[in-house]
Amino acid sequence: MKRASLGAAVRLGLTIVASGCVLEFEPPEPATIAVSPGSATFTFLGESRAFTASVLDREGNVLEGTVAWTTDAPAVLTVNSSGVVTALSNGAGTVRAVFEGVSGTATVTVSQTPATIVRVGGDAQTGSPGASLVEPLVGRVLDAGESPVAGLAVSFSPAEGSGSVAPSTAATDPSGEARTSWTLGDAAGPQSVVASVAEGPNTVFTATAEPPHALLIHSGDRQSARTGREADEPVRVRVISRSGAGLSGVTVAFEVTAGGGSVPSSSAVTDADGIASPGSWTMGAPGPQELRATVPGLNRVVFRATSLAAPVARLLAVEGDGQRSEIALPVRVAPRVRAEDADGNPVAETTVTFSASGDSRVTPSEATTDSAGFAAVDRWTLGRTAETTYTLTASVTNADGTSATTTFDAEATPAVYDIEIEHVTSSLLTDALRAAFERAERYWERAITANLSWSTLRRSSLAECLARNGISGEVPGDRVVDDLLIYVELREIDGAAGVIGGAGPCQIRVGTSLPAVGVMFFDIADLDGMEASGQLDETILHEMAHVIGFGTLWEHLGLLQDPARTDRSANTHFTGAAAMAAFGEIRGGNYTDSEFVPVQHQGGEGVWNGHWRELVFRSELMTPFPDRGPNPMSVVSLASFVDIGYPEVDYSVADEYMLPPPQYAAEAVAGVEAAARVRRNAIDFGREILRMPLMVVDRDGNVVRYLTPPER
Repeated sequence: MKRASLGAAVRLGLTIVASGCVLEFEPPEPATIAVSPGSATFTFLGESRAFTASVLDREGNVLEGTVAWTTDAPAVLTVNSSGVVTALSNGAGTVRAVFEGVSGTATVTVSQTPATIVRVGGDAQTGSPGASLVEPLVGRVLDAGESPVAGLAVSFSPAEGSGSVAPSTAATDPSGEARTSWTLGDAAGPQSVVASVAEGPNTVFTATAEPPHALLIHSGDRQSARTGREADEPVRVRVISRSGAGLSGVTVAFEVTAGGGSVPSSSAVTDADGIASPGSWTMGAPGPQELRATVPGLNRVVFRATSLAAPVARLLAVEGDGQRSEIALPVRVAPRVRAEDADGNPVAETTVTFSASGDSRVTPSEATTDSAGFAAVDRWTLGRTAETTYTLTASVTNADGTSATTTFDAEATPAVYDIEIEHVTSSLLTDALRAAFERAERYWERAITANLSWSTLRRSSLAECLARNGISGEVPGDRVVDDLLIYVELREIDGAAGVIGGAGPCQIRVGTSLPAVGVMFFDIADLDGMEASGQLDETILHEMAHVIGFGTLWEHLGLLQDPARTDRSANTHFTGAAAMAAFGEIRGGNYTDSEFVPVQHQGGEGVWNGHWRELVFRSELMTPFPDRGPNPMSVVSLASFVDIGYPEVDYSVADEYMLPPPQYAAEAVAGVEAAARVRRNAIDFGREILRMPLMVVDRDGNVVRYLTPPER
């Protein structure tokens, strides 16, 4: 071929006059594109190969030019600007090179070829001859790029004398895994099963068949428990071979032989470690208890226990009596009692009932004494009438009809907390906006009922706080605040649906770390939209919570476990005891990820580490994406302020709220995509938590030190 490179002049069709002759040149035009190779087959995911394209004119000359590469099967393969094709999934597609309206194609097929079978479960077990192994055999089929191969038939073939498998052929799942159950052959010794793919790789699973040699007590012997109660430690036996290995698949029979107690099952099969259990052992009548375990052809073992019964003669108020607490708040020390018999010995495993007077509340209403005879409530919340003495009565009723009681007294005191709002741009306030700020202020003054110590605010530090946040307000001089001063500014930022604003404290008290001064600024366009949609009150209430300390003080106070960072994944949780307890009251027990309160760990700085986790709390107001509908303020949010350090918080102002059904599995696999789906039906508050240095001030307004924002 000849390369046609006539340059710009030729492509423009210039006329050239030479020696009296006029020559007309027509620019060469692309006629075809030849793609090489014309077809290709990829055998593993991630495999890449470079394709080339030649642009030809009608005479077959190669033209210069850069082609554009595309594919009609983006789910199967990708192609970059240099023509490098990479396999993504099984299937077929076309790679196309395009230049000035002319194109050429090549066909590409992706068909994974199995390269290895990896043993991922069930290998090297020890079991009894003729018994089924507890753990299934699991083989994972991978291609040459170590990607799983799905939908492939794997055959499992026991060697001679190695028993049987069911099924003998299994298809690989999306993770490339195929599994089967293995019943060992009747002969003792090593046995094996070959897992293979037709015209492909194979691997060998091994097991050892050893006859049962002895039955041993593993746990649960020599216990004591109250009549009708379960023993604390599970009853478990272990079947071993002569070599001492635990044998799986052996059936053990259990029978209560003395005392009249019970176990849930009369037989159990040993697990991979040779251990079997009939379930929890419930004590019978007071006195000696016996439970026998047997295996045909082996020794028998006997478990012994003692069933206890002792009436409570007296109930003692150990701690929590004679307290004073603000109205609608729990007393500082949870009431605790001790149950004793007539000889002064502790009575364990007995139920104590607690009853609160008036409109006070106790949680729980029943508690069980521990081994030392102690029982306590989690919370005694006083009623809403100040200067009233409330009582809590603890009582025990014995089986013989006798009873014992004791009482606790606590005085309810008034609650006082004051927020002062300084509107820097008061001229921009509509009546609705002003009323919304006032309602949020009154809400938090009801919720946080403890009066904090007053503090002097220096003009210089206040001016620094405003300047750091771009607030143009004037500070006339030093001032005194009791309890919290908030500067608010409305301004134009980026229009509707952009940055909503920011909120957070800028000065905190030395000793308590509770805010003395904070700022809030908002994009006036966003507030106008929220006023129209009825979301104005919730938005301001949410932002004011950040000023008071929600999410903005957690890391400084050590209340976050595994805080999110830009360079790694995290499973962030709030560790405050009060919020954890409240979390349990709203069905937090259904959340199995951990015992702590889940915190938003995605979305970036200003969102993560400072809100409840969206995919757990969903419609709760203190998530980063409140719903376009009711967004309740839960008791967990209020309890978090107790953990921050506010000594008294009124839980009764919380809205009715229970956690929705868990979606943790969806969150684990979907991550950010799941959060994005949530946002489509929610208001995006954006990254509104302010991350700025906090001034720690003493009572005279002196800056003791600065707390820098946590590293991101």
